[in-house]
Amino acid sequence: MLAAKPVNPLTSNSDFVPDASENCSPALSGVFLKANIMPDTKYSTNNPCNSSGVLLWDMAGTLIPFDSLTGRVSTLPGSEEFLPEMGKDFRLVVTTGDETQNARNLLSGFGLLPFFEDVFGDLYTPLGKPYGTILKKIGGQAECSIAIGDRLRADLPSDTDLIVTILFNQNGEVVNAGMISFLLKILRKQGGTFPEAFHRLAENSDPAPELMGDLQGGRVIKAWNCHTGFDFSLMVYQHALLDGDRLVILI
Repeated sequence: MLAAKPVNPLTSNSDFVPDASENCSPALSGVFLKANIMPDTKYSTNNPCNSSGVLLWDMAGTLIPFDSLTGRVSTLPGSEEFLPEMGKDFRLVVTTGDETQNARNLLSGFGLLPFFEDVFGDLYTPLGKPYGTILKKIGGQAECSIAIGDRLRADLPSDTDLIVTILFNQNGEVVNAGMISFLLKILRKQGGTFPEAFHRLAENSDPAPELMGDLQGGRVIKAWNCHTGFDFSLMVYQHALLDGDRLVILI
């Protein structure tokens, strides 16, 4: 069932784009980012993920978000432009709790299915999704892959601590797919794997004690606010049902 599923506060967006390799600095408020006005974001040459990795997209609330104003669902803004762009650097798959064929039919109806290599449905676990198992099946590298969703408990990796999770469309606010595309460029420019890139950004970000503490049955043990290009937050999350830390980026 498609429904609005808010999780955590959303920071503001911006169209000011400083060099992603520099320390995080205040950004101007603005509108959605467009790839064709972004400056050069060439990736670090010391990056083992330059030619590998998988984007594991949630469906309901993420690719097909709920508009709280109209009460209807629609495709993620910017999908037709930015999914093909991201597909040049990553393999794209859908991961959902919906039944697989129903998910395929829904994605097809919204014109999204052609952008994805495969759809993995019926993903029911007590917490998160088995991304590690999926990546083993398709030959993907966990540390070079990103999970993208809108719900903390539903979209965390349940069976690996090597995958960074991006959460967006928080509190009923739907962002543009271009924000995800640009954030991936910021991460890849740091060099190394995505967990390494996460920690490099954290080193140059502002501590965010207001985001730390109990959250949805687990606990945020570290958090930072970053303002590289636009505002986003970094969190290290722990839960009794999970082995190891989970690295989460909130847009």
